[in-house]
Amino acid sequence: MNIDCPADSSAFIQSGRDLRLDFLRGLIMLLVVLIHLSYLSLLSMFAWERIGLVSSAEGFVFLSGTVLGLVSKKRMTTEAWFTTARRLWRRSVQLYIAYLVIIFSIVLFRMIPGIETFDVTHWIDFNTGLVYPVFPDPDLPWSTFLERALLLRMGPHQFQIIGLYILLIAFSPIILFLIRQGKTLWVLVWIWTIFTLDDFYHFNVTHAQFEYAFPLLSWQALFFTGIAIGYHRKTMFSYITAPKQQWLNNLAWLVALGLFFLAMNNTNALFWPGPTFSLIDPEAYTEMYVRWFDKTWLGVGRVINNAALFIILFNALTYHWPKFNKLLGWFLIPIGQASLYVFILHIYFIVLISSTPLPGYENILINTGIHLFTLIMIWWMVKNQFLFKIIPR
Repeated sequence: MNIDCPADSSAFIQSGRDLRLDFLRGLIMLLVVLIHLSYLSLLSMFAWERIGLVSSAEGFVFLSGTVLGLVSKKRMTTEAWFTTARRLWRRSVQLYIAYLVIIFSIVLFRMIPGIETFDVTHWIDFNTGLVYPVFPDPDLPWSTFLERALLLRMGPHQFQIIGLYILLIAFSPIILFLIRQGKTLWVLVWIWTIFTLDDFYHFNVTHAQFEYAFPLLSWQALFFTGIAIGYHRKTMFSYITAPKQQWLNNLAWLVALGLFFLAMNNTNALFWPGPTFSLIDPEAYTEMYVRWFDKTWLGVGRVINNAALFIILFNALTYHWPKFNKLLGWFLIPIGQASLYVFILHIYFIVLISSTPLPGYENILINTGIHLFTLIMIWWMVKNQFLFKIIPR
C-alpha cells in the first residue's frame, strides 16, 4: 500500500477532538449493535471475527482509554491533577448508577406480560448451545437482587463490559499521575507484567459478573496502554502515520492478512452462512485459538491482531480522511462521540426487538431490516440529542 501524504490535520482535529478516533469508536459501536442483536443478517455476517481474530470489545476498551488520555492531558494543562481525578471519579460513579438503573429496569420489565427479556437475562454459548442465566431467579428475595446488583454480579451480558470500564476509570487517575511525572515507560512495564501474570494464573479480583468475560487484570493493559498513547498523542500518532514509517504499515498489513486467513479457517464461525477454509485441522485450530487468541483472557495473538488493524485503519483515515468522512463520517462520528449513550440505548432496543415476532422468522432479510432499523433509530436519537440530559454519553 503506497502512502503519499496525509490529509490536512485541521480536517480531522476539531474543538480539540480527534475525529479519526471518533470515527473508529463509531465503527466499534456499529459492530456492538450488530453483535448484541444476535441475528444473522447481511451486516452481522461480517462482524463475528471475519476480518481477523478480533472483536468490538478490544477496540472499545483501547479507544476509550486513548480518548481518556488525550482529554485528560488537555485538562491537566489548565487544572490540577486532583481536579481531573475528581472528574473521573464522578464519571465512574455516574456509570455505576447507570448500570444499576439498567439492572433494575430489566428486573421490572421481566414482571410485565408481553415484554421479552430472555436475551438480556440469559447468555447463550453459541458453540455449545448451553444457556446461562445472568439474572437471579425471580423468586429469590429482593435482598439477593440488591446485593448482587450493588456488587455488579448480575446484569445483561451485553452491558457487562461497562462494569470493567467503571473500575478502569476509577483507577485511571493513578495512571495519569504517573505518566504526568514522566513514568510512562514504567507504567507500561507494570501493566503488561500484570497482564502476563494474569495470563498464567487467571486471577478473579472482584468476582463481579464482568470478570468472567473481561478479567480486570488482563483487560486493564489495553485500557491503560490506550491512556498512555492518548496522553502522548502527538508523538505516537505522528510516528504511526509518518511516511518514513511505511514499513510499520506494511508489517501491519502482512499480519492482518495472515490472521484474516487464519480466522477464515474457523470451523465454528458464528453467523457466517458460507463454508470456511479447511486447511487447518479443527483440533489444532481450537488448541491454537485457546492458547493465543482467546477473547476472555485476551490472548497475545488477539492483541497483535488488534494492533495491526488499528495501525491500518488509522493510516487509512489519516491519508484519505476526506473520502472516509464523506462516505461514513456523517453516521459513525456522532455515534462514536456518544458511545456510552449508544451502549445504554442498545440494551433497550434488544428488549424491544425481542418482544416482537420478527426474530422468530429467522430470515436474513428480516434480520437485516432489524439491524438497519436499530442503527438508524440510534443515530437519529443521537443527532436529536434524545434524553441527552439524562443518559450518560
